Amino acid sequence: MEGIETLDRRIAMELEAFLRERRAKLQESVRARMTERRARETRRSPEDGTNAVQSVGEDLDVAILDRLSREAAQIDAALERLAQDEYGICRNCGAPIGLQRLKALPFAQRCTACEAGVEALERRAGAERRPGFIRTEPRSLGIRNVGSSASRSASLVSS
Repeated sequence: MEGIETLDRRIAMELEAFLRERRAKLQESVRARMTERRARETRRSPEDGTNAVQSVGEDLDVAILDRLSREAAQIDAALERLAQDEYGICRNCGAPIGLQRLKALPFAQRCTACEAGVEALERRAGAERRPGFIRTEPRSLGIRNVGSSASRSASLVSS
């Protein structure tokens, strides 16, 4: 009960109720979008000149459904942590997640400091994959730093 004891029980119950309500709304939203999507598919004709526009709309629907599904999975994980009395404890460092953070993001898995570190790593990894990225520190190529250029050439040839 360590996680819930660090939170006030009343607050933990309020957060749990919020999570369950949010999950129900997400599920209803996904069902409605899927029903609407199926209805559009039955009305669409292969000769319809608006297929390109509909395709963009479908891509947007898929992206929205993906986001909703990921949020629902995060909520389920938070509810599982509540059931296991691990809610409100950072998964990285084990410190309590601040109440303000939990109120703003009830399915948070990390404290603010750990989340900032993870996001910084993700930004850096994303930047390295973008064209035009310039590395600020040298990449290790297995080259030893030796005094003269002749000995550097020799060390490259011998490796």
